[in-house]
Amino acid sequence: MCRFSILLTLAAVLSASGAMAQFTVENDTKTTREEVKFEEKMKGIDASTEYYNAARARAERQRIRKEHNEIEIRLGLSGAMTSYNDPWTNSRGGDNTFSISGSMNLKHVYNNEPFRLTTTASANLGYNRVRVDVEEGVRKGIWFKNIDNFSISTLPERRISSSWAYSANISLRSQFLNSYKSRTEQTSDDVVTGLMAPGYLDVSIGMTYTSPNGKFPIKLSLNPLSTNGTLVFSNKVKKYYEAQNATSYFGVDIDKHMLFSGGSSINITFDRYWGKNNWLRYETSVYAYYGWMTNVGRADKIRAYRNYLTEHEKWVNAGSPEGQEPPSVPNIVALDPTVQWCNTFTIKATKFLETKIYVQLNYDKAQNTALQMYSTLSFGISYSFKNKPSFSFLRW
Repeated sequence: MCRFSILLTLAAVLSASGAMAQFTVENDTKTTREEVKFEEKMKGIDASTEYYNAARARAERQRIRKEHNEIEIRLGLSGAMTSYNDPWTNSRGGDNTFSISGSMNLKHVYNNEPFRLTTTASANLGYNRVRVDVEEGVRKGIWFKNIDNFSISTLPERRISSSWAYSANISLRSQFLNSYKSRTEQTSDDVVTGLMAPGYLDVSIGMTYTSPNGKFPIKLSLNPLSTNGTLVFSNKVKKYYEAQNATSYFGVDIDKHMLFSGGSSINITFDRYWGKNNWLRYETSVYAYYGWMTNVGRADKIRAYRNYLTEHEKWVNAGSPEGQEPPSVPNIVALDPTVQWCNTFTIKATKFLETKIYVQLNYDKAQNTALQMYSTLSFGISYSFKNKPSFSFLRW
């Protein structure tokens, strides 16, 4: 009975302890009615579809460049060869010849209304080989240059109407290599022309008219204010003319290297295609300059030299009496107009084969009183590149 009482007492104690533990947990986890606050820690992100695309940006820049820039590049190469063996030449005559020439033309137009900048460059170089007599009974094939020239010009314009624009023109013309007296005289003492000997620098300001008629694409530049410079920077050329006892070369005094004059100039260009696929092209340009400002500025010196020539002629006709020779004066003469007219006919046989006829006329009394003429007929390969299929340099 006593043991049973003890066990009953322990069971009662354990039951009381378990109830107290359950009650304690319930008190610790009791919820409250306090306001719950939420904090946003994520940053905002633009979910729109318009975002930067590098490829799209490059394409847009390229579109803008193409819109403002037009360019054409033409490269040409032509050659000819004639060959005979000894039995042929001994019985029928003839001579072995070989010629080759290359050309390059570049035109670029930057157009950003109302401004426009036209840059042109051209170059031609050609050689031929012909057998000539170098000694008695000895013939030798010798290379000789037959064409050599280059020109660079730039024409900035500001349009004031659909056809007229204020303009300025800067151009430089010369050649690449030395030219010699003849095929058998090609030493350093026989150099008659060379790089920048002569060179011609033209600067002018005026107005330019561009024809709105696509069938008559003419461009006319009228420049009331112009300057023309003749440059001679070759000691070999100077030495050659000094050996000829010349007092001037290319209109420049023999002891100087350049001569500038002031006057007015006019420049006319025409460039048009004909036929299906533009198989025929005609290009022409006329440049004329007259240094009237310089003539007016030194009119007294020009008149004094003319009077001297008249008096000197009278003195010679009188038998050149001693002590009566008229006093000499500086050799100052009036400047004559200079004209350059270039014509090019191009006939395309295929995309890469063409025939070209080139004719150039020069009138420059300072070099030669007669009209100078140069012409070529060539057939060869050509390559043209245009960034726009409807390219036209005479179009605004």
